[in-house]
Parts: sequence; structure tokens; C-alpha cells
Amino acid sequence: MLDLALALALTPAGIAALAAAVGAVLAAVYVPRLAIPVALVAVILAGVAYVTRLRDEVASTRRDLAEARELAEVRGRVVETLQREHQASAKRTRAAATAHERIRRAPASDDGPVAPVLRDALEAGR
Repeated sequence: MLDLALALALTPAGIAALAAAVGAVLAAVYVPRLAIPVALVAVILAGVAYVTRLRDEVASTRRDLAEARELAEVRGRVVETLQREHQASAKRTRAAATAHERIRRAPASDDGPVAPVLRDALEAGR
């Protein structure tokens, strides 16, 4: 019912239907023979207004659906990218942990002289 009221108030055909309804009431009072044809015109215009409103709503819904599908595709690609980044990060972390463990297990005899600045930087990174 609200859709019909909006269609009557917001579409040109709806406004014409309201005018025709007023004309039908005036015809019933002043020219009774014209009341029925004018009332039928009002009903037809109201139907046109309602169908126009429904068609506009369907078009809007289709646009919203297309936008939602596009957004879902973009989000899917973002999730895939984040998963790949996470896997790559985990791989780098494992590789770094393996390298650090290998360095820790190395005998002290493998150590050579290290510049104090480099030693401080390496120790700060632990």
C-alpha cells in the first residue's frame, strides 16, 4: 500500500492519476455520465504509476545485486592475497628461525672477529 502511495505521489503518472481521480469526483457531481470513464482513466494511470515504481525498484535492486557481486569478488581476491602473504611471511619466519638456530649451534671456533658496531646491531636484533 505504501508503494502505491509513493507511486502516486512521486511519479508523473501517479500525479496524473490523482488529478484524474479528482476529475472523476467532480464529474460525478457535475456530469455523471463522464464519472465512470474518468474514474477508469484514474485507475489506469494509477496502475501505470505503480508498475513504473516497481520497475524502478527492480532496476535498483539489480544494480545493488551487481555491486554486491563485485564487492564479493574484490573481497575474495583480498582474502586470497592476504592468505598468500601470510604463507609467505610464515615461510620467511621459518627460514629465519632455521638460520638463527644454525648460527646458535655453530661452534665458537667458527666465529671470527666482528666489528663492535656490527656486533651491537646483531645483538640488538635478537
